[in-house]
Amino acid sequence: MAYLSANIFEHVPHSEDEVAYIFQAKLFAQGQLSADTPPYPRAFWTPFVVDYNGQRFGKYPPGWPILLSIGVYFEALWLVNACLGTMTLALIAWLGRSFYVDEAAESSVSGATIGLLAAGLGLITPGFLFLSSSLLSHATSLFWVTLALITLYQTYHNAQADSLVRKTMQYAMLTGILLGFVFITRPFAALGVGIPIALFWLILVARAELPWLSLVACFIGGVLVSAMLPLYWWAITGDPTFNPYLLVWPYDRVGFGSDIGPYGFGLTESLLSTRLKITALATGLFGWPGWSNLIFIPVPFLARRANRWDWLLLGLIAGLIGVHAFYWAFGGVDGGFPRYYYDALPALLLLTARGILIVWGYLRYQSTWGHVASNGLIMLLVGATIYSGMWRLPSLMAEQKGKYGISPEQLHSVEMAQLQEPALILVTDVTRWRHFALPFVANSPTLDGPIVYAIDDDPEITRQLRQYFAERSCWRLTPRQLQPCEDG
Repeated sequence: MAYLSANIFEHVPHSEDEVAYIFQAKLFAQGQLSADTPPYPRAFWTPFVVDYNGQRFGKYPPGWPILLSIGVYFEALWLVNACLGTMTLALIAWLGRSFYVDEAAESSVSGATIGLLAAGLGLITPGFLFLSSSLLSHATSLFWVTLALITLYQTYHNAQADSLVRKTMQYAMLTGILLGFVFITRPFAALGVGIPIALFWLILVARAELPWLSLVACFIGGVLVSAMLPLYWWAITGDPTFNPYLLVWPYDRVGFGSDIGPYGFGLTESLLSTRLKITALATGLFGWPGWSNLIFIPVPFLARRANRWDWLLLGLIAGLIGVHAFYWAFGGVDGGFPRYYYDALPALLLLTARGILIVWGYLRYQSTWGHVASNGLIMLLVGATIYSGMWRLPSLMAEQKGKYGISPEQLHSVEMAQLQEPALILVTDVTRWRHFALPFVANSPTLDGPIVYAIDDDPEITRQLRQYFAERSCWRLTPRQLQPCEDG
């Protein structure tokens, strides 16, 4: 992940989303929720940073920018997601060990083996590598989801001992708190994960395997953290139900209708979008050939070996697919992984690992040519992984490198100039958001840094900007060089 961050993403944002996250993270690092709308906003424009009632802020929830502000403080933005991705793999291994602790009694495979295999599969998942190396919010929500599954297991585990009621309640509330963190990071993902967890919890309560007060404790924990989101919008805008997405696109809402999405959104469009996302997942999850990426997931259910945790994991996959069927945006695919389904990764990895080991055990101990068949399965999986690493991954990396033409080289001439005085740098030839993405990120959100970058596309606005920043030296940045502004 450190390699991808440095050599593929080059430690810079490559999407409008990342630019907005960095802007808000810089504000949080300065102890502010928003900035004053700058003079001549058109000269400091990027799509997903919005202006409302004289305030400027990112359109996204605060969960990820809060963590990213740590990277701002240490001047290592890329390190936050890399650390979260690494910890998530360890948590997935732990989760497998916990969910399948009794597996060794039924077969020769232990829960620890399932967890380690799942974590190993994560390391060869291109989408995981890319999103953990990016500046997007998905790695954060995945971390909270995985940790919530662990505390959910601990809630159940402690509930089986009558003397551990207090611990049961503590873990239940902690589960709710962690799901709350998912909500203030990616609210729709929290809904997709929260619905199956709530149904699972209700079933365990109905079967007297969990006390009903544990569900209350989980709810209280979730509300305490989730309330941060309406409070955040209330503090900035005065409206706790404020939807900043509508400031960018008035049609950016959930549901069906002719006024939702740029061209309307109905059941036909929803089914098509869902089919495309599932196809991308089936053909790109591990980078294996064809649709082989999902072939092992149904095995525990077909083999009648599924336990309660397998059903929960399947529910997480279905929940995320289901809720996003009501949203018009496709969401993008990184390394073969549909971003909107990313929080289902623990389920995909654990069910795949479990399916592989069930098939391997059957071939080894049930078939006539057991050793040959089981070793053949291993060779097929190794071959598919080599194929992914040698053919699929390099092409995916090539697609990500310099995405949208964004490269740190854009600001190289500024760095080489080593300007010794406060400067106003007018960026020319800006016709798309990407042409001003890195200069925008290089600015202080309050435009009080040693260098202020502004878009130079309107002579009158440029004249007024030069007057406003008259105490700064003036420069023009073309795609090839930095040069002093002409007089006048």
